[in-house]
Amino acid sequence: MKKDISKLLKLSRICQNLTDEQINRLIQNNLITFVQYDRNEILFWTDKKPKNLIILLSGNIAMGKNTHDGRRVLGASNTSIGELIGEVRLFSDKKLFWDYAVALKHTEVLEISCEFLLNPVEKHADIQIILMQNVMRVFVRKFEFLSDKVRILSFSAARDRIAFYFFSMQNKNQRVMLTETREEIADYLGIARPSLSRELGRLQDEGFIQMKGNEVIILNQILFENILE
Repeated sequence: MKKDISKLLKLSRICQNLTDEQINRLIQNNLITFVQYDRNEILFWTDKKPKNLIILLSGNIAMGKNTHDGRRVLGASNTSIGELIGEVRLFSDKKLFWDYAVALKHTEVLEISCEFLLNPVEKHADIQIILMQNVMRVFVRKFEFLSDKVRILSFSAARDRIAFYFFSMQNKNQRVMLTETREEIADYLGIARPSLSRELGRLQDEGFIQMKGNEVIILNQILFENILE
């Protein structure tokens, strides 16, 4: 099992830049715990600081809130291996909108003690420094995600939202590799799935882009920039 955990830890952003020796130290000193949750089981409540940060291995975790009339409202699903859960509540003194984190199906996670993260231990200081640096990188990534999301939603037209999305995703060769499904992209852009497909077809017909499977090639950068003016 330790060998499996070691491989899985390497997939998580929080463990980036840790050496094999450091990861093995985490495991051997029981600083990492393997935990399973059943469907609809609560991982933690946000009215208290979480005892552990959670690394998703398999399954589906979402933040949830119960309304006064008994309905459950859920946030975005977390299904990516290595996704970090709980870090916002750990460092926030304000009450969150969400009340709890819940498993939406059978879920397997690794849990890292928050006490270990926050309280220096001389013999593990090298690991703690790297872990905290990686937590900060996770914060920055999520802040950038929210900033882009706000910018996208400031555009009223579906075409403008798609244009900004491709601009933020393109590489130096003006190509975009789509790693999400069209349904996921439409949800991120705040538009209907048929609207996304229709607009992509128009952009291709008008010579703005060329689509090859999951790759989008921006054919005319100047014309594309004009969409956002």
